[in-house]
Amino acid sequence: MSTFCDTGCCERGAAWALPRVKYKRDRRLEEAIRMLVEAMGLDYIDTSRVYAAWSTGSRTRAYARIWGLPSPFTRLGLCEPMYVIELVSENFAGLSCREMVSVLVHEILHIPRSFSGGLRSHGEWSHWRSIRSIVARLPRGVVEEVCRLLRESAAGPPT
Repeated sequence: MSTFCDTGCCERGAAWALPRVKYKRDRRLEEAIRMLVEAMGLDYIDTSRVYAAWSTGSRTRAYARIWGLPSPFTRLGLCEPMYVIELVSENFAGLSCREMVSVLVHEILHIPRSFSGGLRSHGEWSHWRSIRSIVARLPRGVVEEVCRLLRESAAGPPT
């Protein structure tokens, strides 16, 4: 029996156990994020503390997710604020170039101006028409380079 659960539901090998999600950091994704942050003029984002990873084994329908650091860690001085943008490989890889860039822009925009480790909740900014408008204003060369990095990254090593 588990120390935390006395019902037996948490024992190893439970038939309903959740899949094990695996994460793999990819610096090409981080470079794509850096390029987008610069092109959008989001100078409040410290891209050296924004990490990116592919995940596999998730059952989510999401294309991507962003993870912030809970405030006790930063407020107690244990860690600097940071973010991880997770691209769900099973869902993200099938998107078109513009859709990939749009999803990445959407996740970046969850980072608040305070860069506190918290997340900005959905609002008017997060509607797809707003995201598409932002992507349409990005320099074409940036979009093409970000797409190239995303496609290379989705194809596999190096990291």
